[in-house]
Amino acid sequence: MIPWRDFFDEMGSALTTRQKRKLSALLAGVTTAYVLRLEHAEAASGIADRIIRAFDPLIEVAQGVSYPVAFLMICGGFLLIMVGQRSKGLAFLKWAAIGYVGMQFAPAIMQILVSVGKAMVTPRP
Repeated sequence: MIPWRDFFDEMGSALTTRQKRKLSALLAGVTTAYVLRLEHAEAASGIADRIIRAFDPLIEVAQGVSYPVAFLMICGGFLLIMVGQRSKGLAFLKWAAIGYVGMQFAPAIMQILVSVGKAMVTPRP
């Protein structure tokens, strides 16, 4: 590691002039990228929120449809049990319940993932 003082010292510097120019350009580029990233994150956050809100009606429709589908699958599962196919009927019951619960929790899971993504993008003070 090169001490900061040696980087700017003209006499005993361990860096050549070319290396100093490259390092200065790298530092300038990193600083610019960081500033642009902050501005981009703030702008993208507003756009992402609008896109997420635009899909709310579709999410509600999917959740609303999951109830009748799960109901029909549960009825089908009991019918299969009644005709002697116990294992297939129990599988219908199990997957209908898991699917219904999953459809109800899917928006909450996505909100958690979105908040984690926003936390990764936003800078720390």
